[in-house]
Amino acid sequence: MTICHYRLVYVPPLAEKGLEQEVSVIGNVRKVIGTGSNPYVSLELTSIGQFKVPWYRRVRANVSLNGALPGDLQGATLAGTATLRPFRSRKNFSVFDAELYAFRNQIFYKGRVSVVDASYDHSERLRTSYRTWVSQALDGLHFSWFYYVILTGDKSAVPQADKAYFQSLGLSHLLAISGLHVAIVFALSFGLYKLTLVLMWSRLSQHHNYQLGYFTFALLLSGAYVWLSGMQVSAQRAWLMALLGACCFLFARHLSPARTLIYALAVILLANPFAALNLGLYFSFFAVVTIFMVIRSTARESQRLSRVKLLLYLQCGLFAVLLPLTLYSYHGFSLSSIPINLLVIPLLSVVIFPLLLIHLLSVMTTGWAVLAVPDTMLNSAYQWLNAFPYHWWHSGTMAPELVILSYIALLLCMSALTRPFAWVPVSAALMVNLTERPPDWQVDVFDVGHGTAVLVTSQGNGLLIDLGASYFSRYSLFENVIKPYLQAHRITLVHTVISHDDSDHNGGLAALYRYDGGRSLAQFHQGDGKALCTLKTVQMGKLSIESLWPVETMNSDNNNSCVVRVSDGTTELLLPGDIEQVAEQALLALQSEKMPSEILIAPHHGSNTSSSMGFVSAVAPQWVVFSRGYHSPWRLPHKEVVARYQSTGSQMLDTATAGQVRFKITGSEIQPETARNRKSFWFLR
Repeated sequence: MTICHYRLVYVPPLAEKGLEQEVSVIGNVRKVIGTGSNPYVSLELTSIGQFKVPWYRRVRANVSLNGALPGDLQGATLAGTATLRPFRSRKNFSVFDAELYAFRNQIFYKGRVSVVDASYDHSERLRTSYRTWVSQALDGLHFSWFYYVILTGDKSAVPQADKAYFQSLGLSHLLAISGLHVAIVFALSFGLYKLTLVLMWSRLSQHHNYQLGYFTFALLLSGAYVWLSGMQVSAQRAWLMALLGACCFLFARHLSPARTLIYALAVILLANPFAALNLGLYFSFFAVVTIFMVIRSTARESQRLSRVKLLLYLQCGLFAVLLPLTLYSYHGFSLSSIPINLLVIPLLSVVIFPLLLIHLLSVMTTGWAVLAVPDTMLNSAYQWLNAFPYHWWHSGTMAPELVILSYIALLLCMSALTRPFAWVPVSAALMVNLTERPPDWQVDVFDVGHGTAVLVTSQGNGLLIDLGASYFSRYSLFENVIKPYLQAHRITLVHTVISHDDSDHNGGLAALYRYDGGRSLAQFHQGDGKALCTLKTVQMGKLSIESLWPVETMNSDNNNSCVVRVSDGTTELLLPGDIEQVAEQALLALQSEKMPSEILIAPHHGSNTSSSMGFVSAVAPQWVVFSRGYHSPWRLPHKEVVARYQSTGSQMLDTATAGQVRFKITGSEIQPETARNRKSFWFLR
């Protein structure tokens, strides 16, 4: 069934050969990603050339727009000509997987569209109008972004700093529409309808089944909320469980909570088997299982168990059960999540959500901001909490095998019969940790598209050469790829070298200054990332780091690139930046004895302006890595360069096709691995 679903829904309708020329397209704007003279949007296509998208599937493309653009893009239906290519993103270890996200959301293409006509999709305009109305009603409140998220599911307005604060407080789950939000809306809708009937009770006939009205109203309102908030998987699960529970109650049928959950899960997976790729489904499923188990285990003492105690049991249970998933997803956990959630969850359910709905009605009718005073109090408490910087503990990465073993151990602990066998997965996990020997040092060539970023690590310390690019002054590859990797692996950035002042090498400079204040630039750049590197040798543990060039200033940024050699006495790594053949010859004349290296980052991304035969022969690398973009307009690496490296017997790796390249070095042994081989599912390769 999964294979059938894949072929019907997830296979791109047009192969790469069918996109070699411009095609006419019609599509609806589902999300505005970037604004400006050429806005960047997610377009849900209804036709591509002669191909009409069938009703049962979605075909999306991330495109830049030009031409006759409407004033309001959100929800607009655009027609025009497009230059498209298959969606392909960077692939790195331990960071956000854009390709998997695109696959789950059926984003098959990217490119550009010249718009010739625009109209509006009324169903999408309803959602857009709702979001606009909510945004305007919340304007002026300190927490307007948070209220907006829980009402619409749209996280685009969440400030990055606040997203990080919520994660450190253990409140990230509140920023994704989940079963909690749906349950609150269902309960409030149910209560509102019942209160209305109680107030009108004397006028009502006793011959009608009003319970049907309670449940129907609550299901309709909570269903509308699920749709308006983007149909997230966890919200779908909660609504389906509410529907099953309501049907069982109305038809006097008994269905255990476990079966209710399993049936809801089955419906979701039958509708879309690839929902199993969404970690939110696992968080939601395990959370509900934990709640059921805690309530069941405390049922006998429920009469004398206070609500505070029950909430404490629930929070401790949720923390323990979700901990492996949290460590895997976020590479750490919140130390304060239990006490903070004990306060915030009841506050959200009983106070904030009802006041929020009253606020919207009040603003619509009288213009009075009901939430103004509570919002100020909440903001004061929030600022006070954030004054303590010890909420989050970084654990480092957790292998998926350890997550699976953790849940097997938890599952075995659930029964007295199987509990004695829980030591088996625990022992296996310990064996994995104890037998896995870290390398002496490691080289990571990040997949940053056209650009360079290389991290050398040894004993938890790191040397970073180049930062990758920054796009539109708002998307920095250092911020989104390198920094998360450093944090996930708990690496201390000791030294940073910027090879030269080109945007594909130093684009993340501003983000680096925000990260460490420029401290890592002190040795080779005296704190100024735009200055040429100084020639010196420094030690980082057993590694010797030496800058060999520029000895003299040349007439181009490329030829002034800092050339760095890293060695442990047995294995050498050479990073020549973007030096061209003139600089290569000068470097060989001065430092020929230091050129031989087992690992080489190809100069200038494999351009024929570099990698002269003399340089290639002098270095004679065992491994050479081309750091470049997949859709390179320069057609890198050039064939002549590839032929030169082949003539010396070098093995070549390419970040465009292999993703992040990693070398683990122990003694004289070099073990390579690539992110695309290790991380990609069969349907992404």
